[in-house]
Amino acid sequence: MSEHQPVLPDPAASRAVLIGTSSYTDPAFPALPGVENNLDDLARMLTSPHGAGLPPENCVVLHDPPDQIGVGSQITRAAAEAEDVLLVYYAGHGEMTWDKKNELCLTMRDTMPDSLRTSALRCEDLRHYLHRSRARTRVLILDCCYAARELPDTMSASSSVIEHVGVKGAYVLAAAYGKALAPAGMRNTLFTGELLRVLDEGVPAEPTMLLTLDALFREVLASLRGQGHPEPSCNHSNNAAWLALAPNAAHKIHRALQDVEARLAELDEVEARTTAACDLTIDRIKDSGLPPFVPAAPGLRQRLKALQAMAMGGRRPEEAVLGALDADVTDAGAAAERQRLRAEEPLATRHELRQRLDLYRLVAAKEGFAEEIDLRRKYDVAWNLLWVKPCDLPAAVHAVEASVQAVVRRRERKRTENQR
Repeated sequence: MSEHQPVLPDPAASRAVLIGTSSYTDPAFPALPGVENNLDDLARMLTSPHGAGLPPENCVVLHDPPDQIGVGSQITRAAAEAEDVLLVYYAGHGEMTWDKKNELCLTMRDTMPDSLRTSALRCEDLRHYLHRSRARTRVLILDCCYAARELPDTMSASSSVIEHVGVKGAYVLAAAYGKALAPAGMRNTLFTGELLRVLDEGVPAEPTMLLTLDALFREVLASLRGQGHPEPSCNHSNNAAWLALAPNAAHKIHRALQDVEARLAELDEVEARTTAACDLTIDRIKDSGLPPFVPAAPGLRQRLKALQAMAMGGRRPEEAVLGALDADVTDAGAAAERQRLRAEEPLATRHELRQRLDLYRLVAAKEGFAEEIDLRRKYDVAWNLLWVKPCDLPAAVHAVEASVQAVVRRRERKRTENQR
């Protein structure tokens, strides 16, 4: 990671392990239903092309693991595979041993309160897993009680658990010094819910195209502090603070890119209707004279992807280039609408001719001469031209007019005869 340059994880070279315990065997640990949603929502963000963009297979989700053994093996595997970023997340009950060493333990489904060190994941063990990773940047997110609690018995007065688990080239986010909150009725736990909100909405005041961990932490801290909730803490080393987990969705360039993407989706629908109209007319109308219709959306989308890739790399696309793309999307939509109307016109003409032919057929039937040989022959010629594809439209116009005029003349003749 280059100094002072926000960057997203390299998807192929990064790994994430998301651990969460929402239900427990021992009744001493209340259930945390929001934790399962935490895992689902965070995994969705990390694997989204609008987030970190990790392949799903590089993001392991461990919901309600029974003990620390399987968890440790998953973290060890991810630590060995990760070359760029290793992210480990935990949500659940954090418990202190409250003894001479006073360790933080991350509870699992079958954790027993009286045997935390053997039935839970010790934070000290987690630190060793992270230390052994060859990843350039390691991120640890702890959404549990006591995640940032000071331990004066084992450290200096300024030390805390987040410093204790800190590793070189790392960023640690901790939910609270004391009790972390999981309010009833909320989809997520309080801390993770705020993380997800900021990742999804972005930070308007941040000037960068990507939402760095530092910007994420500052916004979450300000939000929770403003609401009077427990305040999170962070600790980092080297340039880890410049790692981003998502684009800054609130940046005006990202909003403009999203607007163009939405308008391209609308253009897809418009061009699909135009293509269908052209295909139908070419199939049903002989020598329609329609020019070939080539959808513009695929080419425009390639241009958009190039700009999105630039933005995802932290580079700001030129507004003039983005504006030109936006204008071209507008022009393509207008052109497609004009082509669709042109394609539908021959079919509309054929429909009107059919109605006119049928109307005068009813007139002839009402007058009692519909089956006369000359009228029947003219009607059949027009009908065949209109109902057998491809329709020779000029010939059909002539044939319908001949059939109509034959009915008009025959009706006038009948009226003359009746007047005698």
